[in-house]
Amino acid sequence: SYLDYETVKNLGEIIYEGSGESCEDNEGAPNLTYYYAIFVLDKNNRASEPVIIQKQAIAGPNEPANTSPINNGDQIDAQPKNLGGLPSSQVEEISREEAREIFGHNQYVSLDDVSRRLYTLIIGQAPHSLSEQDKYAIAYFIKEGTYTTIILGAGERAGVLNSYLSAFGKLPQAEAEWQDIVKIANGRWPAARSDNAESKAKHNYFAVVYKRKPDMVDPHDNAAVTVIAYGLRPAQRNLDSERAAISIFKAIFKYAPISAIDWDIVRAIAYSGAIR
Repeated sequence: SYLDYETVKNLGEIIYEGSGESCEDNEGAPNLTYYYAIFVLDKNNRASEPVIIQKQAIAGPNEPANTSPINNGDQIDAQPKNLGGLPSSQVEEISREEAREIFGHNQYVSLDDVSRRLYTLIIGQAPHSLSEQDKYAIAYFIKEGTYTTIILGAGERAGVLNSYLSAFGKLPQAEAEWQDIVKIANGRWPAARSDNAESKAKHNYFAVVYKRKPDMVDPHDNAAVTVIAYGLRPAQRNLDSERAAISIFKAIFKYAPISAIDWDIVRAIAYSGAIR
């Protein structure tokens, strides 16, 4: 019942909209599981109940859950698929390499309709001037992603940029800032901090959801505040937890989550472990 049309539009990406009788999506990665929600709209733009289709990942035999083999000459190494549960030294190393990949992509990026719409939306919110390199990096991150962020999809990667903008009042313009983007996309704490964003998370949102002040020594409260403040994405999603969190959000705020901060609150409810 939580999968109404507006919720799904904000939760995922629009793959097709029109009057055609079939649609083929060839943009997905073979090692990821995808969910498609299909709606029919009447002439008054009222949506039907969704039909949900799952496309299962094609996993290789004996492949670990969080690693994929990378061939470095004669040596095969296990490359983590995300930064969840890794030691901080490895998080720093991988996020730095991926930040260099993004920020170093100083050339034109061919965008499809979905990624172009998302790119235009993000660029249009920039409160400062952006260099061509900045724009190329943003387009590349949204369209292509990196090894540990490809699982999010273009819509969620744009959402990470939106959360960063909300927290810091700017879009990333340096390698270190892109490193924080990679960390946020993987559910890891960013190196930079925003007193304003954390204060709002504590007093404007945490207090409303949990009806008390956060205890920042408690790891669950700390996680909830950090997720709300910076928009941390979970390294591994749990759709049952998100479904329950959306219901809780609706009960508290009396509307479905729409904005970036709404979804950050949903993720905090779903994944932080904080309780009233």
